[in-house]
Amino acid sequence: MPSESTPLLHRHHTAMDAREVQRQRVATMVILLVLTLERLAYYALVTNFFLFLNKGPWEGPQAWNSLDAMNAVFVLAGVSYISALLGGYISDAWLGRFRTMVMGFLMYILGYILLTLMAIDKLPRAICGSGASFSDSPDIEDPSPPSSPCRAAVYISVTIVGLGVGTVKSNIAPFGAEQVGLNTANPQRTRTFFNWFYWCINLGSLVGVGVISYIEQDSPGVCKNGFFCGYLIATVCLVIALTIFVAVYPCYYIAPPEGSVLGNIARIIWEALCAMVKQCRYGRSENDQSPLHVEPRFLDRAKIRYGGSFHESAVDDVRALGKLLSVFTALIPYWLVYFQMETSFQAQGLHMRFSIHGGNGTNSTLDHASMYNEVGVSKFSVPAAWLTLFNQLFLIGAIPLLTTFLYPVMDRAGIRLSMLFRIGIGMVFSILAVMTAGGLESYRVFLWRTDNSSHIEQIVGNVTYNGVDISIFWQIPQYVLVGAAEFFASIAGLEFAYSAAPRTFQGMIMGLFYTMEGVGSLLGTSLLWLVSPFWLNNTTDFGNINENHLDFYLYFLGVLQFTTFLIYCGSLYMQRFSLRPIAMPRSRRRRRVGVVTGGARGAAGSPLIPDDLAEEDGEDIDDDEDENDEETEGDDRLSHHGNSQVLL
Repeated sequence: MPSESTPLLHRHHTAMDAREVQRQRVATMVILLVLTLERLAYYALVTNFFLFLNKGPWEGPQAWNSLDAMNAVFVLAGVSYISALLGGYISDAWLGRFRTMVMGFLMYILGYILLTLMAIDKLPRAICGSGASFSDSPDIEDPSPPSSPCRAAVYISVTIVGLGVGTVKSNIAPFGAEQVGLNTANPQRTRTFFNWFYWCINLGSLVGVGVISYIEQDSPGVCKNGFFCGYLIATVCLVIALTIFVAVYPCYYIAPPEGSVLGNIARIIWEALCAMVKQCRYGRSENDQSPLHVEPRFLDRAKIRYGGSFHESAVDDVRALGKLLSVFTALIPYWLVYFQMETSFQAQGLHMRFSIHGGNGTNSTLDHASMYNEVGVSKFSVPAAWLTLFNQLFLIGAIPLLTTFLYPVMDRAGIRLSMLFRIGIGMVFSILAVMTAGGLESYRVFLWRTDNSSHIEQIVGNVTYNGVDISIFWQIPQYVLVGAAEFFASIAGLEFAYSAAPRTFQGMIMGLFYTMEGVGSLLGTSLLWLVSPFWLNNTTDFGNINENHLDFYLYFLGVLQFTTFLIYCGSLYMQRFSLRPIAMPRSRRRRRVGVVTGGARGAAGSPLIPDDLAEEDGEDIDDDEDENDEETEGDDRLSHHGNSQVLL
């Protein structure tokens, strides 16, 4: 018989649930707002940093030349990507996500303050005293070459900003995911959060590229120094983001750092390697040669049940890391195509009609393709770099539509696209994007070589580009297709990096995801250098692609992505349907998978892992002899305690 206090107790729990939902909502909304402001600040810098170094406060012969400015941009991008791995490790091992993000924002703001002061020549002469435009006093020595004034301050600033970017980037996604209670292993909530997470990334980049970069280049209205105004706006946005982020601290769920796991990862791999070498050297024992014995996998040799020193969950975490690395590696060709928006797509656009007035004319803008030339900077009308806005606008419109309408309808119909399946769809759209760009380039070059009446001449700064009278807006489909590829591959990649990562090094895995994105960018540069003697061999004019075969390069990227897609699909197929020497009864196997994988959050086989990965781990968990069952189940019960801690 229920007591009289039951209704009161029910109302109490209902009120607690309502407060928890409100806490999660506030924490999540704040983190998404912080992400939007941070991305705005980042794109406000990276989009026009080359232009700032070519112009900035050093107009005249003291401005940076193209090669030095391009190197500084590469340093900024490289530090931003590489430091993501370092930021994830710091949060996992020592500081936790909240304090690591605060540290990252402080570095971010400090670097931006230096850049803002640099834009109006207010830095102390001790750190920024080179260049004749900075001082009229002949007593001040000029330690740097006159072509690159303020070199030390520039590299210090971009390094500090890059460290801040990487530190924040590697932690904001898992920290936000923790706030919405994703430890409940709800795949729909995971998918929804990362969809809106990526939506905010594109909203921030849209404002940063479309608004702040315009202010920096054109200095409209009362803003006489566009870079000072743009950097000041970005600095204020970062200060607001940090203030809001710290102000709602009571609403956050704060997970403590788990401690360093890199040493344990190395020891597990080393112990498994030693066990394998020992077996190869001394052979198997009589018990090992039993026809019922199933050969343990490489890492399984470090488990206690196979004579090793490590707990089940610890070894499974390292195995999950290997699977993550394989997926991240498969995404590298996708990143090669993605970064074409900032390189070959813009080079292609510069040789098409980007003036809205048509015909022969001039246009003045700066983009990545013009990095290879000494350029002056003046006003612009329709810059080629703005075509990336169509990519962002597509994502901003598509993500809410699919998140609030299409995905719920599919869920109710029992149709669920796994993370790995969505990554594969993104690869298909990536192939279509680069092949579409290649087809457009082939047609453009065909007109250039067969129809002299289609030739036009356009000026970017002081550089003349000979193009074809085809509207640049014919590039919109390839940018939209890249956006579709992002919607599936990038979002699913982020979701997979968080969901499949063991809790003990989740931040480091997110940092690794972004680091592999940087690797894709660097490989793209290297690949371009390798193929340039064959397809891009116009050494007298690097900006002229009319006599080159940029279309061959784009087709090559499409073939590379298609080959990777086939290998990716084949790997998933073999992984899902691979045979085992001994088939365990289905009911028992299901029970074993539930026991072993239920404890370690994010370990292989948890509800957050796609079924194909869970099945692979589940099938070899208990293929040993029955005499080990009691010991194994005892070990498995221990794995429920804690979050995948490595036990020595």
